[in-house]
Formats: sequence, structure tokens, C-alpha cells
Amino acid sequence: MGDRLESITGLIVGDQTTVFPMDMVCIPAFQAYMLQGSPSLIIYIKEGEVLNQVQPTDAMEAEAELQAAPAPKKKRKPTKHQKAYSKAFEKLAPNYKKANGQWKKDGFKRCVKAAHKMAKE
Repeated sequence: MGDRLESITGLIVGDQTTVFPMDMVCIPAFQAYMLQGSPSLIIYIKEGEVLNQVQPTDAMEAEAELQAAPAPKKKRKPTKHQKAYSKAFEKLAPNYKKANGQWKKDGFKRCVKAAHKMAKE
């Protein structure tokens, strides 16, 4: 159980830039049982040296994908009916408005209905 916890902690620390607070000796994780023996590789790290992640981990790549901005959606072309409705609405709107530009009573609703009918034809 202790070995698992140490290796997980090592992965978490290795994913970020780390400045070593004191002189350290590092050995390969799979040889952790050889602390009293002689492991195949020993690295001496001086106080103040920096550990940077060289190759991005899966977690780092997944985070980068999430942060990437999604591509803008393509705007759909209006259909033939939508174009006809728009022109009809613009043409009919002044008939359903007051002189000051406000809609008459139920003017918008009646204009929409009339524009749909005109576009249908």
C-alpha cells in the first residue's frame, strides 16, 4: 500500500514544475526497495534545481483539449420560405404600425400571420 501511494505522489509532483527545496538523491521508482542497496541509477539533485515535465502526460493533453476553444458553428443558410417571409414581413410591417413607429393593437401578431400567408403563395 505504501509503495502505491509513493508512486502516485511521484506522478502528481512530476506533472508540474517543481523547485527542489534541498539537496536530494533520486533512484528509479521500481527500485525503491533498494534504498539500502545499490540501485542501477542514482541522480543527485542540488537545492534550487527545477524539474520540468518534458513529455506531456495523458492528463496534461486532456486538459489542453478541454481548454481549447471550440470551433465556431457554421451559420445555416436561410431557406427559400424564410427569405420570402422576411421580405413579406418588411413589406407589410408599416401597415400594422402607428405613425410614431409603435405596433398597433395586435399589429405584430396580425403582421406575422399575413406575412406567412403571403410567403406561402
